[in-house]
Amino acid sequence: MSLTGIKAQRSAIGIELDQHEFRAVQLVREGDTKRVHAWAVFPRLSNEHIAQDSPYGHPCESEMQWAMSILGRRGFKGTAVSSAPQTRDCGQHVFELPPPESGAPLEQLARIEVARARKCDPNAFEFGFWDLPQRGRSNESMAVACASDAIKGMMQAYEAGGMSVAGIDIPELAIMRGVLDTPSVGIATPDPEIDAVLLVNWFSSLAIVTLGHRIVYVRRIAHGARRVWEHATNRFGLSESSARAVFNQDYSGEHAEQIERVCSACWAALSKDLASELDVAIAYVSHSFRMAPLGKVVMGGYGAMNQTLLSRLDSVLGIPVVASAPQALTEAMAGQHDAALPARLTYAYGLAARFDS
Repeated sequence: MSLTGIKAQRSAIGIELDQHEFRAVQLVREGDTKRVHAWAVFPRLSNEHIAQDSPYGHPCESEMQWAMSILGRRGFKGTAVSSAPQTRDCGQHVFELPPPESGAPLEQLARIEVARARKCDPNAFEFGFWDLPQRGRSNESMAVACASDAIKGMMQAYEAGGMSVAGIDIPELAIMRGVLDTPSVGIATPDPEIDAVLLVNWFSSLAIVTLGHRIVYVRRIAHGARRVWEHATNRFGLSESSARAVFNQDYSGEHAEQIERVCSACWAALSKDLASELDVAIAYVSHSFRMAPLGKVVMGGYGAMNQTLLSRLDSVLGIPVVASAPQALTEAMAGQHDAALPARLTYAYGLAARFDS
């Protein structure tokens, strides 16, 4: 019981992992207030610890046990986790459904439509769906689906590592949950505008375009932060330590000026591809909802505070580009050497913020 008399509730551990690192957040909620109980970012062991018999690249038992031991030392409590499948394992679908007031079995119809698009059995996937803003007489819905085998394999990997899965989320919804806990972003507007969230992962990126609070378009981009690393090590021939300085924008060494120039070139190469893909996504939604004004692009993940990336996106798109990190994360991680680190944890924060019991 807290001093305010409001019962505190601890969340499951929100875990996000890509091919490069683990990211985890655990929250405590008291009434409408959330605070960070614990957070952690640490690298994956190596590719050899990815289960060889898993087509979805799930971590093996030994790596999950190792990760769980680290979380315990970092102050995380319990073994309940909230996670989501890799974005590469998910796909989105748009289709028409009868209006809700028709009384039709919408979930069943939506599952049939997704199965038809995926050319699979209706029971071979898990999905979530929601209605899109109306355009003319159509009643369109969007669904995000993931193969049941991918989810089952992910759950088995966690359970083998001593964790219990409290909730499986949809990546897009978890990311938006984290973004909407960033008051300065201001996506919650009385008059809906077209905004975009760009989450830069290691191998790929995810663009989510919204109208008000509602996700209306998702675009998976085959470019991620690894390109910056490869540019630094392959094109410029930097050592691992110098490449890390480029990646983290660390200009404190004796070669600060050279590192800064290389950093700008490496991130510019990635920003060109991201801007092109995001421009297509925003243009498509803007054409579909012509009366809605353009808002902003919210950045999360790797490079969310990289000035080269932000300025080039701003220049191509012509709308403001801002970094995103939930306020509770920013407060809990104040004083960290890497000021961009909270933005890397936005997704994991959103997973924890489900507060599954």
